[in-house]
Amino acid sequence: MSSAAAIGETTLDVVDYESFIEPHPTQFDWPSFDENQAAALCYTSGTTGNPKGVLYSHRSTVLHAIVGLMPDVLNVSRADTILPVVPLFHVNAWGIPYCGPMVGAKLVFPGPKMGDGEALYTLLDEEAVTLALGVPTVWLALLDYTARNSLTLDKLQRTVVGGAAVPASMIEEFRDKHDVVLHQGWGMTEMSPLGTLNKLLPKHEALSDDEKVKIQTKAGRGIYGVEMKIVDDDGNEQPRDGVAYGALMVRGPWVCSDYYKLEGASGSHDADGWFHTGDVATIDSDGFMAITDRTKDVIKSGGEWISSIDLENTAVGHPAVAEAAVIGVHHPKWTERPLLIVVVKDGETLDRDSMLSFLDGKIAKWWTPDDVVFVEELPHTATGKIKKTVLREQFADYQLPEH
Repeated sequence: MSSAAAIGETTLDVVDYESFIEPHPTQFDWPSFDENQAAALCYTSGTTGNPKGVLYSHRSTVLHAIVGLMPDVLNVSRADTILPVVPLFHVNAWGIPYCGPMVGAKLVFPGPKMGDGEALYTLLDEEAVTLALGVPTVWLALLDYTARNSLTLDKLQRTVVGGAAVPASMIEEFRDKHDVVLHQGWGMTEMSPLGTLNKLLPKHEALSDDEKVKIQTKAGRGIYGVEMKIVDDDGNEQPRDGVAYGALMVRGPWVCSDYYKLEGASGSHDADGWFHTGDVATIDSDGFMAITDRTKDVIKSGGEWISSIDLENTAVGHPAVAEAAVIGVHHPKWTERPLLIVVVKDGETLDRDSMLSFLDGKIAKWWTPDDVVFVEELPHTATGKIKKTVLREQFADYQLPEH
């Protein structure tokens, strides 16, 4: 990537970049075609089944990028420097490669070191990043590195976290130690991916910090262009009271109409074009949606549902816990009971009784996991999500202790 003169003598077979491109045209004739023509193809991460292809059109991609720039969504301008700690194959890096150039914002790409706390800190600092985006596991590594080295993120202003639920402890650490606002978001490969973003309403400014965090742990409000509803098993829409829960359904101009080459065989949509997200959620009177679980991850104990997401978020609040996952395992009386799987932070110690004592009073008593297992690491997809399918296979024959 230098001039021919700067290369010097070498035994390597190298060509300088300028010489490489010199014989090629300097102009590009932009093609003209229908806006509904295919622009990109991404596959779901397959956390609950086989990956499925989602084909995006030029129209849907442009609409998605325009809405993503809005003040109450990503709020991006040319004054921003953006670090998407998201692979390009993960829903086109959440659309950031389209949003950034649209307004002239600077983009910084992390390369293969997305889980390296030191590398991320260096990029954030040297490139003066104002907005960073990624899944929770990425920020766990960064926050751990800054804590161990007594560093602060002085230039970062805000971060958008999606791909998995965000624990309250992460929101508080970004706020209290780094003066960074964390916005939780939710979306799917099938949605290009933006569906919701959590930004507090003006009426919330008078609330205490703890009250604000309770709202910030929700997935957020639907962005313009995305319709949302929750329905029961019979398809009846449930009230938006923050209590009733149901299967989350969405539709909109950048929500897929079907999966690539399945041609209606997937059963992913109802007759009115609503897409079945596979999530179970609540929606409150202000429109804030909260994911309570994936349909295939929810634990049904004695006929009642237990949210694995809520249990995981509470467990991660323990200062010695690096990561946590909850799955349902067989129980002879209750059908299923929760098993808590924990990764302990380097240099910390934690045992079963201490972990369960920490949960006491923070969750419903009958939600308390029947056992805790400590592991060196949890399995993740290439996009940083915990692979519950692998954990369920790994602990398929696990026997809960008798009380």
